Amino acid sequence: MRRTNDAKKHGAVDPVEPTASNVNDVDYLDREGALAILGVKKESLYTYASRGLIRTVTEPGKRTRLYRKTDVEKLRTRAGAKSGAQRVASSLRYGEPVVQTWVCEITDAGPRYRGHLATTLATEGRSLEFVSELVWGGMPPLRDLPWSDIEPKSTVDLRSFSRKQRSGFSPLAALAHIAVELASVETVGGVSPHVDARTAGVCVLNAFAGVSGNLGARGVYQPQGENEYIAERLLKGYGLTRRPEQEKLLRLLNTALVLSVDNELSTPTFCARISASTGADLYSCVVAAIMAQGGPMQIGGASYLEAYLQAVLQSPRDVRHNGQDIPCFDHPLYNKDPRAALIIESIASLRTTSSVRTRLLRFVDRIYEDSGRYPNLFAALVILSMSLELPSGSAAFLHTLGRSAGWIAHAAEQRLSGTMLRPRARYMGGIV
Repeated sequence: MRRTNDAKKHGAVDPVEPTASNVNDVDYLDREGALAILGVKKESLYTYASRGLIRTVTEPGKRTRLYRKTDVEKLRTRAGAKSGAQRVASSLRYGEPVVQTWVCEITDAGPRYRGHLATTLATEGRSLEFVSELVWGGMPPLRDLPWSDIEPKSTVDLRSFSRKQRSGFSPLAALAHIAVELASVETVGGVSPHVDARTAGVCVLNAFAGVSGNLGARGVYQPQGENEYIAERLLKGYGLTRRPEQEKLLRLLNTALVLSVDNELSTPTFCARISASTGADLYSCVVAAIMAQGGPMQIGGASYLEAYLQAVLQSPRDVRHNGQDIPCFDHPLYNKDPRAALIIESIASLRTTSSVRTRLLRFVDRIYEDSGRYPNLFAALVILSMSLELPSGSAAFLHTLGRSAGWIAHAAEQRLSGTMLRPRARYMGGIV
């Protein structure tokens, strides 16, 4: 027997979704839209905003305020105004948690890796190696040491791979290619695809690190040196070893990597977990994550900011901006991204003269003063790369290199659940 939509036949209709203004993947509502969702008086809305429960921005060209949609929806959820099914549906976009994890927690002070604040780990000078061991094993290592055997010498010929790269080099494509090679070699070679997180992680991260040489002036894969940390390898690959303030540059690169390790259930991380839940090997999970990572709403969007900032540097008077149209500014989960703040603070601490760095930092200050908008981690990595005059695409490379540690941790954790992630969809079409 056919089912019909009796509710709509008798005049009942679904509530109209308030129109949202989207700014860099952050949805905002006007006052009427926020009031419609919450079902409260405007005085209550103003109280929520003044207490910081709902974050706001100034509407471009007007004096009115816009209200962050995710904050409004969270308040409605807590008030019990939504059913359980609706709660899960909205949770798939910056909503309530849908996956249990012990790897990372989002806090106002930034992400915590296994209970350790990422910004604290970075300011303490902990290496990417140390932080990777932490997220993979659950406990901080006894000592902070470089990895000695990092390249899969008998499996993937990384130097041969680097010679095949031509003009238009894409760091994300290169990293995905390496991960695919690692996955195919491990499987074909008869080695179990279910290697432990540390084995796969050490192999992936340090194989990836050599791509810094492809990005650098020499354009060739940077091999591993004896007792060399990943950040040191990047310093060589990028050709920064003759620059002044070596220690600060090394620390800055390491900070960028450590702060990139994880940010809970981002879309690429979710892809890694979904792949892991099907039984895919850890290398394949990294490949899946990189593919999502390259999208314009993820680190792939950093290229838009690079172009924008280049235009600002070349002809600032010709670039029109109101603070709302700048890519990679603001983050849905942070009022002011603490990771970006630490990176920008570290950039500002460099003493060597750089007109590019000075102008970029002034631009950040001006936008923040005028609109209240601040760079997120992606933007901070772009500003870092441009300040150090690194090649285009370096922001995406640095973030993906660091985040691969988190993807490995999440994929390994997902395996322990013993279940396959299979969300449901709500059919919205008609009946024939």
